[in-house]
Order: sequence, then C-alpha cells, then structure tokens
Amino acid sequence: MPSGVISHQAPGLILKIKYPSKFDGTALCISTFIPDINVFLNPFLPFNFRNFTHSLLGLVLLTVPLTLILTVIFCMNIGPFFSNIAKKNGIFSKPLNYFGVDGWDNLKKKKFNKRFFIVASYSAFIGGLTHLLLDLPAHENIEMFFPIILQSPDILLYSIIDFGPVTIGKTLVERNLTVYGLIWIIETLITLVIALYLLRYIKKHDLISKWYNKT
Repeated sequence: MPSGVISHQAPGLILKIKYPSKFDGTALCISTFIPDINVFLNPFLPFNFRNFTHSLLGLVLLTVPLTLILTVIFCMNIGPFFSNIAKKNGIFSKPLNYFGVDGWDNLKKKKFNKRFFIVASYSAFIGGLTHLLLDLPAHENIEMFFPIILQSPDILLYSIIDFGPVTIGKTLVERNLTVYGLIWIIETLITLVIALYLLRYIKKHDLISKWYNKT
C-alpha cells in the first residue's frame, strides 16, 4: 500500500476535482487513511488488527462510521486550525500555504445535514475502497475478504534482492526486496507526486472557496 498520508489521498482528490458536487472531499481523503489505523493500534493488541481494517467488513464497520465522526471534527476544528497556521509567518506556513491549507477555513461552512451524511457516507466507502484496491498488489497477504486471508500470487512474493537479516536492538529485520515491496515503493512515489500536484492545482484555481461558496 502507498503511504497512508498524502499518497493514498490521490484517488480521492481526483474524484473531488472531477465531480465536486457528488463527493465530500474531506470524507474521501480521511477514509483513505483509516485502514492504516492499525499501525497505531497493533502494538496494544494481541492480534493483527490490519486483517480487519483492510477488509470489506472493516470498511463497512470501521472506516465509514469513523470517517463520518472525524470529518465533522476535522471541518469544525482541525482544518481551520491548520488554516490559521498556514496564514501566519512561520517555518511551516509557506509550504502549507503553497499546497492550499490556508483555504481549509472554508470547511467551517459545511452544513451537517441529511445530505451531508448521505454524501459523506458513500464518499467514505469509496475512499476506503480505493485504499484496499491499491493495497492488493503491494502486500504479502490479501485481507479484503477477512476473516478469510489469502496469500498473494507467487509472482508478487518473488525475491528480487535479498540483503539478509539485520538486528536492530532486539528486533530481527529481513532486508528482502520482493516484487510486492517494489510495487509498494512505486505506488507510493507515483501517488505522492499526483496528490501534491492536485493539492497545488486546487490551490491555484481556488477550488475550495469556489466549492463552498457555491453551496
């Protein structure tokens, strides 16, 4: 899977730009991150939570409802907070401003009515689904049909370069570049560039203001 932050948001940004009135952009982008929440929770759990978060079952039971909650919080508090930072003269202000974060204060204009919850719900589902689809060729296992776990095709498991194991503290790390590992790297770089380009495109054309002033 590509990096959960920025890279995975590329498909959601494409959909929002292409069909601005049909999707909730915030829900699209947040939902593309939720499946990777297992990274923060796994150390505290006695099982691999990723198997659930990267499944269709997890998409319905976790990604969609959690995205709705986080979308409301983000639009009311987090987005405007970062917008204020982007508008100030600080070390982080210029890059944030360059990629349009200064326009996130428009998110406060969002109306949390019946239409919002309908649009945000299917936006969250589609956004989360793009995450699962991008993950398919980039991991050792396929968790989409959890509780059934499938192994990826042998060609994806093929070792391109094996540097051997290395010990970091008490942890043994395998330095083995597989086909699926290479796909992960390629997907991450490509989607990262696309996402940054689209964020800049939204900024240059002042799309966030236009979307919210229209509504």
